[in-house]
Amino acid sequence: MYKREEEKLTEYKNSYDDIKVPLDLLDEAILTGFQKAKAEKGKKPRNRKMLFSFMAAAILFFGFFTSIKLSPAFAAYVADIPGMEKVIELFRGDKGRMLAIENEYYQEIGVSQEKNGLKITIDGAIADENGLVLFYSIESAEKQKEVILEEVGLLDQNGQKLNWSSASMETHHASEEGETSYNGSLEYFFDSLPVQKDFEIKIKVKSDQQTEDYKLSFSLEKEIMTKKTYKINKSVMIEGQKITFVEADIYPLRVAVHVKMDPANSKKLLNFDDIMLVDENGEVWNKINNGVSASRISENEAILYLQSNYFNNPERLYLEINKIQAVDKSEAFVVVDTDKEQLLKKPSGNQLYDFKVEEDYLMFKLQTEEEFNAFPFGGITDGNGEEITPKQTEMLDHEGEVELRVNIPNLKEFTSPISLEVSFFPTWITGNEKVRIK
Repeated sequence: MYKREEEKLTEYKNSYDDIKVPLDLLDEAILTGFQKAKAEKGKKPRNRKMLFSFMAAAILFFGFFTSIKLSPAFAAYVADIPGMEKVIELFRGDKGRMLAIENEYYQEIGVSQEKNGLKITIDGAIADENGLVLFYSIESAEKQKEVILEEVGLLDQNGQKLNWSSASMETHHASEEGETSYNGSLEYFFDSLPVQKDFEIKIKVKSDQQTEDYKLSFSLEKEIMTKKTYKINKSVMIEGQKITFVEADIYPLRVAVHVKMDPANSKKLLNFDDIMLVDENGEVWNKINNGVSASRISENEAILYLQSNYFNNPERLYLEINKIQAVDKSEAFVVVDTDKEQLLKKPSGNQLYDFKVEEDYLMFKLQTEEEFNAFPFGGITDGNGEEITPKQTEMLDHEGEVELRVNIPNLKEFTSPISLEVSFFPTWITGNEKVRIK
């Protein structure tokens, strides 16, 4: 009865089983994944746009696939839920969410609306105290080469917009051949999930032939599982930089690790590239691999997000920290003279170069010996300290040469020099530290 689902799950499991997870090989495997992605990108230049949220930035990170217990009960559970095969495909890189499905924490919704042959369905959801992930599908009577979710609004039961702290969405689907169906996810994270279980979502969908507005109402029926909190309060030193891990909150969707950097550190720690959860058997849960991976609380305090082991109960659980993006605090801003087109200040080294101004664009070139996928700049201010909100940021890879573009409407109206805060940069400090959580 469940032969097709068993075959698909077996295929996934075989791919996971082929991956070796000794800790001394993790860096090599991750680098291999990056190189493969780089090779694929070289076939056709593409734009990579940063996703900004209230206190978070989403970055792309490649992780390991999880394993699935192929029990008859689990196969039956998957087979009974329409569209579950596509949901599993979306989750292949996130062990925590696969475990949520395995433990029947996924909520089937199945609410649809169709207009002129284009139907959108909210297939299901996973929710916890902190976040809500919705899975949607789009079906068309005719093949569509491009489908875009132009506007997405999550509302409460009274039709009021919900105030989320960060969000990550799949909104652009494209196919040269054209497809009749597409799938994606919408992620919302809150300071605390709204108490009500009834929601409404408004979506404007643009396809090859038409643009339609959809409004779907749905409810969450399953009980929301509460977080597990572990106090840590332990510090490590990596290349002279002191880092204190305060506590870890483990939710079904992700693990949130509260970390503080010593104000006396000489470097600004930008991004924890290589950090993972490891249990006593060496099983690994990596960082969030495609979505919000960190929230900055202040200059020296942040929340790091990792894949969740909520549905596991290890005897011992550790944080392993190996590689962190960092720049000297005195070099934490890039400063440019837009009148003379001069690069006045930048981090040491030859990674960032060839600054120029073209109309309303600040343009740089970036090079690095290691794969680097994050847009470097955060907050922007002009010479009078006035904050600047860019219209668009782009990272263009032209056969290995990376071009950075910052689009500032009416650029000439802002006083030079302009300062760009360094939020990510291809320089690192490395170590091999291990902190016990449980």
